[in-house]
Amino acid sequence: MENKYYTLITGACGGLGNAFTYECAKNKENLLLTGTNSARLENLKQKLKNEFADIQIETFVLNLADKNNREELISFIESNNIKVSKLINNAGVIIEGDMLRFSDDEIINAIEVNCVGTVDITKKLLKIREENKLFEILTVSSAASSYPMPHMAVYAATKAFLVSMMTALSFELKGKNVIFSTVCPGGIATTEAMKESIKSMGLGGKLSATSADKVARVALKGLKKHKKVVIPGAFNKFLIFVSKPFSKSFLAKRVGKIWAKSQKKRNF
Repeated sequence: MENKYYTLITGACGGLGNAFTYECAKNKENLLLTGTNSARLENLKQKLKNEFADIQIETFVLNLADKNNREELISFIESNNIKVSKLINNAGVIIEGDMLRFSDDEIINAIEVNCVGTVDITKKLLKIREENKLFEILTVSSAASSYPMPHMAVYAATKAFLVSMMTALSFELKGKNVIFSTVCPGGIATTEAMKESIKSMGLGGKLSATSADKVARVALKGLKKHKKVVIPGAFNKFLIFVSKPFSKSFLAKRVGKIWAKSQKKRNF
């Protein structure tokens, strides 16, 4: 029987997005891939077609921060009779540094992409889903969601929002054929900047880091098992567990010192 359903992956061209794309392709899932760069999307599509000839692949250029663009995506889905049964909310913006160093537009864009756009796409797809078909939603958060993070305050706060939002929705839609899972990885060395950041953290950074391929595999496995929150890596699980008895103020102070030291090493 032909598979008529699709997995929608936002931010498909990035390191983790690419890993999710290939994991889903190996599972013979049809793909609707979004990203901000049309050339990179087309290149990814052609590579996938060469390797996975038995799946359907569609692409759509999407800026999650653009409300009109988000509506255009839904129109594209409906007009092409694409039936989405899995959503991977992977697209996100990382801004590192003290909040006052960023422009208003940079901060608002991060919040629009990480929070507003992600929730809006999730809601829109929930509204048009087939209610008798299992609908799976996997959202990429971060281990940073577990603590207030001075010097990365906006990023950590947006990721905490995602964990809270998706966990709450899992109860709102309980019994309605919808599964929510949120993955909270540590550092992922997908860019030179991330590699330098992980290195500057010393042993702790090395232990908390996970490859994009492993994060994708662990996250999708957790989704299949209906885990509400997935934390890749034993060290990250340990850190989050031992932090629970401490106050937010204490954690902010400790984490802030770690990040300040890391940024000093990198002349950030």
